[in-house]
Amino acid sequence: MIAELKTFIGIQTIAHKDEENRKGIQFIKELLEAIGFSVRLEGDSPTNQPVLVAHYIHANTDKKVVLYGHYDVEKINTSEKWTTPPFEVITKDDRYYCRGIADNKGILLCRILALKAMKEAGEELPNILWIIQGEEEVAGPTPFKVIPQLLKDFNATLHVEETGVYKKETPLLFHLPKTTAIPNFVHSLNEAIYDGKARLENRSLNKFTTCPFVTSLPETAVYVGFGPNDGQCRIHRDNESLSISKLQTHTSVFQKFMRWVLRTEL
Repeated sequence: MIAELKTFIGIQTIAHKDEENRKGIQFIKELLEAIGFSVRLEGDSPTNQPVLVAHYIHANTDKKVVLYGHYDVEKINTSEKWTTPPFEVITKDDRYYCRGIADNKGILLCRILALKAMKEAGEELPNILWIIQGEEEVAGPTPFKVIPQLLKDFNATLHVEETGVYKKETPLLFHLPKTTAIPNFVHSLNEAIYDGKARLENRSLNKFTTCPFVTSLPETAVYVGFGPNDGQCRIHRDNESLSISKLQTHTSVFQKFMRWVLRTEL
């Protein structure tokens, strides 16, 4: 994974960096197409960061899942004081340091490579709609225009957030809709991916701005969020980082999730 991560981080997918965004989109597109996804771009983005729409269709199953992520990263603000080059992957004390590693490139790439490994091992995947937008960090209008129709057309029940967090060494498992009792599927998922050890929270992942994914969820949607981020990530700040061991663990967690999707009724 480290070679792909260095390439992806080195592509500065920041608003208005047209060539860099094209490179970032092409990098993701090629990885997904190698797995068997069909990929297209949607939206007339004012920052030239359209929504990447990827479909994986498996004729032998009716199981569906929507995945969400973003390929853009926050710009380097003049107030930031990096101790390492922000667009190089620096390894130190079981952490990767670089812009976008925690938000969202590290997790996005980890999930893509997790599916690649499953396919290479001959495992089945569910039907997948993967929405990877490019205006997350500028709260741009394009995803708000594009995502609702994508969700309506795909008509899935299960929707997955871009990442999740740990509190100290305990993973959190977010879930919606709002409910007074924890649904059975949440307990089932917790057992499947975290051996029942996750802390359960009935809410969405905290965001810096209004999220076009969460705000576009259908009334019938089931939403979950889980991932390797933690309290040391420093998202949108200097010296952004992500635990290497937690990121590595997320590969198996995400694969367990996909297997759970194939055997679960929602």
